Amino acid sequence: MEKSNLTKELLAESFRDLLLHRDFEKITIKHITDRAGVIRPTFYYHFQDKYDVLEYILKRDVIDPASRMIAEDGLNSAAVTQIFSAFDNDRLFYQKAFKVTGQNGFFEILFLNFKKECETAFKAEGRSAPVNSEMAAMYYAIGLAHVIRFWIESGKKAMSLEEICTLYEFLITHSIYDFMK
Repeated sequence: MEKSNLTKELLAESFRDLLLHRDFEKITIKHITDRAGVIRPTFYYHFQDKYDVLEYILKRDVIDPASRMIAEDGLNSAAVTQIFSAFDNDRLFYQKAFKVTGQNGFFEILFLNFKKECETAFKAEGRSAPVNSEMAAMYYAIGLAHVIRFWIESGKKAMSLEEICTLYEFLITHSIYDFMK
C-alpha cells in the first residue's frame, strides 16, 4: 500500500477510535490528526470533514465488499449476509455512528449509498420494472437502512446475525399482502 493510502487509513482509524470514546460533535480535526501523528493539512488532503471520514469507513467496510459481491453474483443471500456481518463485526462503532444525525447524518449517508448500489444492481439486471427504478431503489435502500439501524441499536440480544439475515430476506421476498393473509 502506498504511503498516501496508509496515511488515509491511519486518519480513518484515528477517527474510528475517537468515535468509540467520544461524541461525534466533540471530535475535532485536531483530535484526529494528533492521534494519527500528522498535521492538519494532511487531513484535508484526504478528507473534506468528519462526515467524509465516516462515509469512507462505511464504504470501505460495508459498501465496497458488498458491491463487489453484488457485481459478481447479484443481490443474493451471501451479499445480504456480508452487509449485516460487516455491521455486526463493528457493532459498537456503528451504534455510535447512528447517533450522528442531521442532514449529513450517518443514516442519510447509509441510505444514499444503499440507494446508489440498488440503482446499479437494477441497471446491471437490465430488466424493465413496472415502477420507476429510482423509486424502487429508494424503497429498498430506506428499508435496509432502517432494518440495520433498528437491529444495531437494539443490541445483539434482540436478534442474532442469522435471525436478522433470515428476517430481512423474508421481508424483501414477500409483499405486505403475504402478511395480511
